[in-house]
Amino acid sequence: MAHTLLIALSFVAVVQALPSWSNAEVKQGATDVAKEYDYIVVGAGTAGTTVADRLSEDGKQTVLLVEYGRLAQDDSFMPLYNTPAPEFLYNLTSVPQTNVNNRTFPVANGAVVGGGSAVNGQFFDRGSAEDYNNWAEFPGNGGWDWEGLYPYFKKGSALTPPTPAMKEWGITYNPAAYAENGSVVSAYPDFRYATQEVHWKAWIEKENVPVQTEHADGHAYGLFWIPTSMDPARQYNRSFAGLSHYIKVQPRKNYHLLTLHRVTKVNFSGSEKDERKHAVSVEVRDRYSSTVFTVKAKREIILSASATRTPLLLQYSGIGPKNVLNTAKVKTLIDLPGVGWNLQDHSFALSLYNQTGDTSFPKPTTIGSNATYKEEVYSLFKQTNGGPYTAWVTSSGAFLPPATFVGEAFDAMIEEIANQKPEDFLPNDTPKELVLGYQKQKEILLASFKSKTNAWLEHPISGKGWGMCILLKPFSRGYVKINPVDPLGDPIFDSRLWSNPIDKKMHVRMQTYIRKHFLESKAFKDLDIVEQDPIPGAVTDDAGWEDWLLNQDKLMASNGHSVGTAAMMPRELGGVVDGQLRVYGTRGLSIADTSIIPLIPGTHTQTTAYAIGEKAADLIKARHL
Repeated sequence: MAHTLLIALSFVAVVQALPSWSNAEVKQGATDVAKEYDYIVVGAGTAGTTVADRLSEDGKQTVLLVEYGRLAQDDSFMPLYNTPAPEFLYNLTSVPQTNVNNRTFPVANGAVVGGGSAVNGQFFDRGSAEDYNNWAEFPGNGGWDWEGLYPYFKKGSALTPPTPAMKEWGITYNPAAYAENGSVVSAYPDFRYATQEVHWKAWIEKENVPVQTEHADGHAYGLFWIPTSMDPARQYNRSFAGLSHYIKVQPRKNYHLLTLHRVTKVNFSGSEKDERKHAVSVEVRDRYSSTVFTVKAKREIILSASATRTPLLLQYSGIGPKNVLNTAKVKTLIDLPGVGWNLQDHSFALSLYNQTGDTSFPKPTTIGSNATYKEEVYSLFKQTNGGPYTAWVTSSGAFLPPATFVGEAFDAMIEEIANQKPEDFLPNDTPKELVLGYQKQKEILLASFKSKTNAWLEHPISGKGWGMCILLKPFSRGYVKINPVDPLGDPIFDSRLWSNPIDKKMHVRMQTYIRKHFLESKAFKDLDIVEQDPIPGAVTDDAGWEDWLLNQDKLMASNGHSVGTAAMMPRELGGVVDGQLRVYGTRGLSIADTSIIPLIPGTHTQTTAYAIGEKAADLIKARHL
C-alpha cells in the first residue's frame, strides 16, 4: 500500500523549482482590495488564472482573482523526484469505498497559485477528437466539440521543437497543432534511458497499435510522444498557469490577486420570487483568521475552484440538491440536483516486472535510489540545463481502445453495457434528472467503447518494469457534498469506486493485457523480464486479478483528475451549467474549471483545463460587449 501511494504521489504531484519574481504584487487582505470589480474569479488554478488573465488583458476591465493558497515566488517548490511541500496541496480523504473493501483513498488538489498545473506530473497531452465530440452529444453544447475547442487548445500552448537528437529517438510532431507564442511552454526531455528505447520498440511491434505522428491534432490514441510542461529557455523549469497567466503579465494594474483567502459564499440580490437569482458579490474569509468581508462584482462572478471545491461553494451559497442543503441547514435558493454529482476520475493499478537482464546505466530508477548519482546529475542539470533531470516519468505512452486489450470478452462486455439499467448503479434516492443524464452518458460511452479511435487504457512508457494501467473511461459515478457536521470544513468525497462492475472488469482486462505485453513481447527478450508483483504463479485467472486488486490494495481511486461535478449538460439531465457556462437559475454566475466536463476525456486533464479557461474568457467577454 505504501509503495503504491508513493508511486501515485510521484506520478501525480511532483513539483519543480521556480524562479523568483519581484514584479508580482499580491494583495494581502480587505484593506488591499477594491470594494468592487468588473469580474471576480474564485480560484487561481489552471483555468482560473487563464480566465483572469484574458478578462483583464485589455487593461480596462478590473479583475479580482481569489486564491486559498499562496503565490510561490521562491525556490520553495522541490526539485524533480521529490514530493511537494504539503502547503501546496489541499489533501482530502474519501469516505470508505464499499465496493473495494471499505478502503479510503487520498484526493489531492493544488493549493497554490497555478493549481494543478503547479503540482502535477507535467503531462501536456490532449484527448482525441472523439473525446470532445462526445461533449457536444449533449443538447446545448454546440461549440464544445473538437472543432470548437481546437483553437483554444492551440492558443495557450507552445511547443519547443525536438532537437535533431530527439528526432533520432523517433520523436515526431506537427507544429500546426501548437501556437508559436503560446502562453504555456512545453518541450521534450533531452535525455532518454536505454530501456525506454526497448519499451518503445516493444509497442511498435504490435500490428494493432497505430503510431501517431502527433497526438495533439486529435489523434490521441495508439502510440505517441507526450510533451512535458517545461521551458528549456528557463533551465527546463516547470511552465505552469501561475507563471504564464499571472507572473508574466504583471504589473497589470487592473488585475489583482488576493492569496491566502477563501470565498465561502456567493451573494444574490433580488426577491426569492425572482426566476433567476442575480449573483452580485462574494463573501471572502481570511485563511488564518476569522476576518470576513464582501467584494462586489459589476459584471460576473466566475467559479474556478476545482471539481472538488466549486460544487461546495455552490452548495454553501444555497445552490444544489435540496436534500443535501436541508441536511446541512443551508437555505435552498435553487434546487439543482446535479451540483456535486457526476464525479469522475482516472483510477489505476500498478503491477511490477523485474528487468533482470538490464545491464544499462543509468536505469530509470537510479536517480531515485542512488543518492550520489542523484547529486551528480543535479549538478549537471544546474550547469548545462540537461541530463536525466529533464526526463520526468515518461514522454511517451500507449493509449488503447477496448478492442485492442479487452480480448475475447469484448462482445460480451458490449452486451452487458447495453443491457444495464442506469438506476441499478446509482444511489436509491437518485433524482430522475440524474438517472436520465447517466443513461445518456452510458449511450455515448457504449459508442466510444466500440470505437478504435478513442482511448480507454493508458500505459505510460517509462523504461521501468511498471505495469501501470490507467482506466480512462469509468462507468461509475461519485459525488462531492458539504459535510452537515462542519459545512465549511472538508467535504464528503465519495468516488463510488467500482459501483458499476464494468470498471472492475476493465481493470482485470488491462492487467491481463499488460502482463502478456511484458512477458511475451519479442523486444523484451534480452531484458529477461520476471514477474515481481503479483508474485509468479499467484494470479492465474480473472478472480486472481480481482483478489490482487482488492485484497492487496493495488487499486488507486484517483490520478488527480477529478472532473464533472458541475456538468455542462441540460438541466433536465442533471446539468449545472449551459453551453455558455452559466449556472442554471442565475444571472452573473458562471463556472470555468474541470467541474463542467460532462464526460472525462482519455488524457491527463491539464491542457483541457487551459482550453476551458481560454474558451470561457471569450464566452464571458462576448456577453458583456
